[in-house]
Amino acid sequence: MTAILLGAAGTGTSFAIASRLRAVWGDAVRIVSVDINPSELVTTSLLSDAFIQVPLADDPAYENRIRNILLSEGIDVYVPILNEEHVVAQSIIEDPDFSGLDVWSSELYARCTDKDFADKFLKRIGVPTPKVIDPISLRPSGTCFVKPRRGVGSKGARKLSFAGLTGLSKLELESLIVQEVCEGPEVTVDSFYDAHTDASFAYCRERIETKSGVCTKARIFFDAELANIAQKIGNGLQQRGTICFQAMKARSDWVITDLNVRSGAGTAITCSAGFDVLAAAFACRTGQNYSKFVRQLAVDEEFIVTRQYAEFVMAHRQ
Repeated sequence: MTAILLGAAGTGTSFAIASRLRAVWGDAVRIVSVDINPSELVTTSLLSDAFIQVPLADDPAYENRIRNILLSEGIDVYVPILNEEHVVAQSIIEDPDFSGLDVWSSELYARCTDKDFADKFLKRIGVPTPKVIDPISLRPSGTCFVKPRRGVGSKGARKLSFAGLTGLSKLELESLIVQEVCEGPEVTVDSFYDAHTDASFAYCRERIETKSGVCTKARIFFDAELANIAQKIGNGLQQRGTICFQAMKARSDWVITDLNVRSGAGTAITCSAGFDVLAAAFACRTGQNYSKFVRQLAVDEEFIVTRQYAEFVMAHRQ
């Protein structure tokens, strides 16, 4: 039996991973999940064999708590989700006491949680990204797109006039990455890559409808250019498993607007279409055959997937 520790269990990303692990491997995996909230507020706890409440990932006490859990629960696989968890994972990877632990991260993964570093990394491996504008030395007219270098999701990401930048301090500007405004469609690519074999599968998810930041309708399709980009990123990261990245258009060409060194909550949409990149990731990392979980989409093949909410009773008190 493989024991797996899932970080940030309250996220849709962690719930999606737990759902696929339990659906495919059942009791052959032991799932331990952690979150800052109590179990009754974390749906993933229903799919877990053990749930543990932990401090915030940027709290100094968090790392020691995770180290203790890894040892006390006999964990074989650790899956960090949040940016801060990837940073903590680095000291664990470097610790000889955890040499047998498979951590779904790397030093490069952790560095790519900084959007400025990620942009430079993508450019270095030949992946197109939006034009970056220096907001300190260059103040052109027009509109730009700003986002926090250490941001997550779409928090703090917004269009802003260059005139609006003048109201920000130098410290604030240095915490942002400022880019040209891109055009739709906005597409997320769920990318599975195995660095040991160079096997690469890319599934594009175009958002058709979004409610409260959650994609509720999507089109799954194949794009040769984005598939080529996914393979470049996979090779550059020496990826073994599944990540996702966002793409939009700039000057009529695809550019990568955001790189996530993990799967996403919306990756479950791709899995529902029959391309189980989450099960494939676990199979790949544990030396199992993943070919039954992924296949190449045909050029003219597409799926429309809709999402509905589900309800879970987590507690009942009288």
